[in-house]
Amino acid sequence: MTRNTLDYYRPIVNENGYILMLPNVGKQEDLLEGSINPYAESKVKLFPLGTKLMRGEEVWRYSRAGSVGLNIAAPLQSAIAVHAEQNDDIAVGVAAAIGSTTVSLTSTANLDASPNDEDNSFAEGYMIVNDQAGEGQMYKIKSNTGFDTTAEAPFKLYDPLTIALTTSSQVGVMRNPYDRVIATTAVMTAGFAGIPQLAVTASYYFWAKTGGPAAVVAKQAIPIGDIVIVGTTAAKVDLMNAFITETIIGHAMTPAIADGESFMVFLTGDR
Repeated sequence: MTRNTLDYYRPIVNENGYILMLPNVGKQEDLLEGSINPYAESKVKLFPLGTKLMRGEEVWRYSRAGSVGLNIAAPLQSAIAVHAEQNDDIAVGVAAAIGSTTVSLTSTANLDASPNDEDNSFAEGYMIVNDQAGEGQMYKIKSNTGFDTTAEAPFKLYDPLTIALTTSSQVGVMRNPYDRVIATTAVMTAGFAGIPQLAVTASYYFWAKTGGPAAVVAKQAIPIGDIVIVGTTAAKVDLMNAFITETIIGHAMTPAIADGESFMVFLTGDR
């Protein structure tokens, strides 16, 4: 079957001990590759989104900030869907056979909203067939045409369909979890995406710490060893034994003394 992906696995080790794990991409030039510095930001993209960087017990993911700047040490989440309609039940406009790498989705007035109306706004994200023919399939998106009124928007996939889709099939689409990340909200509306190690300019690219030791802003006093969560206070972390329905991101390595002070958390979001 024809595939739109380049099988590519290459750990890069530099003199500072960083190991870079690049994802599979469409072609060699998509790999980009800039200088490795997890404490710097850039206006231009230097690596594919989601690229994994490791050094010892530390893990980062290459990310892009949303339209609002990010504070150092404030926990992040993935972008919120522009409209709930993009999550599931989008109509497939044209039947797609087994082996096809293009799926045309039918736009609606709700889907036609910024940035959904931009070409490639879902590139490096994911498409899931959530109902009817082909249900259960999920694929990484290589590129897409922006949603426009009720027109058909072709989505190109890296890998070919293994089950045919019909015009009764329904799908959902999501951005790459490290694209347009925002500060965590008091009620989580997306998954945990890491911790910035610098103040990040709106729409800039940077490395978010997702695993291992990280400085994080606390909302309250938290003892060493206790489980740390997000989702009760915007852009801060809380103690799990006070709130048991939110997202666990790790455990305290040093004590959090008071609201607004940073402390060390061993992140378990990515290992």
